[in-house]
Amino acid sequence: MSTRTKTATPLIATTESSSSPKALQFTKRFNVQISGTMANFSAEGPSAATWRPVEGKHVQIFTNASPDQDLSSSMNILRSAYVVKASLLEQKNGFPVPLGVQVSCIPGQEHNDLGEKFAFTSLPMTHNPMPLTLFEADASANTSQEWRKMYSEYNATNLESHNVLEVNNQNYVFVHENHPVISLLKANTDLLGSELRDDQRIDGEWFKVSKQVLSTCCTTLKAKVLTKIHVNNLMDLQVQLRRIDANTWDEQSDVLHEHTTMLGSNLIDNPYSFMARLELTYELQPQS
Repeated sequence: MSTRTKTATPLIATTESSSSPKALQFTKRFNVQISGTMANFSAEGPSAATWRPVEGKHVQIFTNASPDQDLSSSMNILRSAYVVKASLLEQKNGFPVPLGVQVSCIPGQEHNDLGEKFAFTSLPMTHNPMPLTLFEADASANTSQEWRKMYSEYNATNLESHNVLEVNNQNYVFVHENHPVISLLKANTDLLGSELRDDQRIDGEWFKVSKQVLSTCCTTLKAKVLTKIHVNNLMDLQVQLRRIDANTWDEQSDVLHEHTTMLGSNLIDNPYSFMARLELTYELQPQS
């Protein structure tokens, strides 16, 4: 007796459109320097001990744009970056306390006893020149790979509006043939109730789709695909230090007491510095 294997219907078709712009991959290194006294950090509050790019320099830093270019139109692409890999190349902690380092675009993989997450931690008054991989995207995540390859210009925010033409006072819209909703409808005919054929295109590139079907498709894509694709806003990139031996910067601890005994001074008011060399590899969708 022979058995028939049932093949699952793919969520989206895998036919690539040659007109979709390709994502550009960059690898950039960042020299992070944070200096100050623990007393001042305590007075500054939650935003203390933070490094971030200088305002207005993000596009020049994260892309290959020249200083004389109009950078305002390029900022949006930085808000939907896909981080491929993040590495710590070197770090030097001049503080006499252990530090937890949080990087906004890197998920925390290191924990303290309270369950707080950090990109990495640093021992007091140490220099570590050994590279460490902090994060690497799952290369085997096929759904994420296919989406970034075919539909990287689409995200949860613009899915229902990008390449969608509204028609006044009508219950339908025109959706471009390269939109992921069209791929979804072709792969799952039950969503439309009938087969979507290429000869139904209007002006050779638009399909007529009801607003209800569009909404259903977008909801499906957001729930089953886009939740697995994590993008980062490089415009908000920041690196922040936290003491992991105490709740506040000026709080006494066994570690601080030990170093105070050895160094014989008021360590809370002394200036210190932390330095790290970070490397980020990420993808940006070019403007169409």
